[in-house]
Amino acid sequence: MLCFALTAAACSAGGPEQPTTLLRVLMTDDWVTVPFVDAVRSFERQHPTVRVVIEKGPISLLTDAVRAAIGSGAPPDVVQGHAFSAAGQGLAQPLDDLWAGHLDDAEFFPGAVEDVTWAGRRYGVPLDTNALVLLYNADLLRAAGVPEPGPDMTFAQFEAMVKALTTPDGRRRGLVVPTSTWWAYGWIRANGGETVDVNPDGTAHLSLDTPEVVGAMSYLRGLIDKGYAFPPRAADSHSGDAVALFANGSVAFHASGSWDLVTLRHVVPGTNWRVALMPRGLAGPSAGSALGGSSMWVPRQAEHRELAFEFMTHLIADDNALRLAKEEGRLPVRPRVFEDPFFADRDLQVFLEQLRTARPPKLGAFDRPAEEFTSAVEDILLPGGADPQVAMHDAQERALASLRP
Repeated sequence: MLCFALTAAACSAGGPEQPTTLLRVLMTDDWVTVPFVDAVRSFERQHPTVRVVIEKGPISLLTDAVRAAIGSGAPPDVVQGHAFSAAGQGLAQPLDDLWAGHLDDAEFFPGAVEDVTWAGRRYGVPLDTNALVLLYNADLLRAAGVPEPGPDMTFAQFEAMVKALTTPDGRRRGLVVPTSTWWAYGWIRANGGETVDVNPDGTAHLSLDTPEVVGAMSYLRGLIDKGYAFPPRAADSHSGDAVALFANGSVAFHASGSWDLVTLRHVVPGTNWRVALMPRGLAGPSAGSALGGSSMWVPRQAEHRELAFEFMTHLIADDNALRLAKEEGRLPVRPRVFEDPFFADRDLQVFLEQLRTARPPKLGAFDRPAEEFTSAVEDILLPGGADPQVAMHDAQERALASLRP
C-alpha cells in the first residue's frame, strides 16, 4: 500500500554511534519533493539524535493504512491528510495542550484552523492551504470584448460573461464543469451554503437540501443546459479534463486552485492567465469558497507525540512555507507569510483574499453522507442531469438514514 521514500543515515560517518529516535512520517505521494526533504533534513540537523523515516502512498489509501497500523499497535508518528476527518473517525489524538504552549489560532487562516479542529478540540497542525478561485484566460475575454471580473461579481453577472464567451457553434464555452465534490462545494460556499455543521459532540447536522445548496447546484446545471459550460464527460471526469480544455482555449474560465495556475504558466507560457474571486450568489459581499491544502495529525498510540508536534511546526516555519509556495504553488497557512514580496503578484493577492472566506468540506468526515453527496452531484451535473431539488432532497434523506443507529 505504501512505498518507502526516505531514511536519513543513522549516524554521522566516522563518528561515534549515538542514541537514535526514529520519527515515522506518512505523506501523500506528491509531497515527498526536494523542498520537503530539505525541510526534513534541517529538522534532523536541529535534532542530532532523531532520524525521520518518510513513507508515502496515494491519499486514498492513507486512512486505511493508519487504521491497520493502529490495530497492530505500531502507528506512524505523523500523518498528512485532514486532521478533522481523522479525528471524526477516531484515529487522531487531541493536541490542545501542545497548541496552548506553542501556537495561536489567530496566526492562521480561519479555514486552516478548522481543518485541524473537531468538536472544539485541536487534532493536528495546518500544513498548506489553497482555495477554489476563478482562473481565466484574459486574452479570450479581451478578444470577445468582455470586461475582466471584479471583486463583487454576482452569479448573474458571471452567467452573462460566460454566455458572451460562448461561440454559436458551442466549440468554445465560458466554463468547464467537472464532477469534483470539492469543486461543487466551492460553488455552494460561494452561494452562502454549507453541507454539514459539526455539533459539539462530533455528530453531524446535515444540510444537503437547503435553498443555498440546491440553488448552487441548479445554477451550475443551468449553465450546462444553456450551453454556456461544458459538462463533465463521465463520473470520473475531474480536473485533468477541465485543465486540458482550459489550456487549449476551449473555455475561458476554470475554477481551480493555485496548482493549476502554476501548471498553466509552465505548459502554456505567454498566455495571459489571471485569477478572480468566486462570484457570489446568495452570499454577502465577500463570496465564500472551498479550502484546499492539508494538515498533519498524530495517530492514537503514536510513540513520539511531542516530537511529532515539533516536527509539524517545523515544516510550517515561515522559510519552509515560503519555499513551498515559490517552488510548488503550495500556499502558506499563515497570512503573515503573504507579506513577503513574492506574494505582491496580483493573482496571489486574490488567493490571499479568497483564503479568508474559504472553509474545508467537513462532510468528508462522514463516509455515507459524503457518498450520498457525491452521488447527487454526479447525477445533477452529468449529461441528462437529475433535478437538483429532487437529487439533493433524496441525498439528504439517505444521508440522515445512514447516521441513525
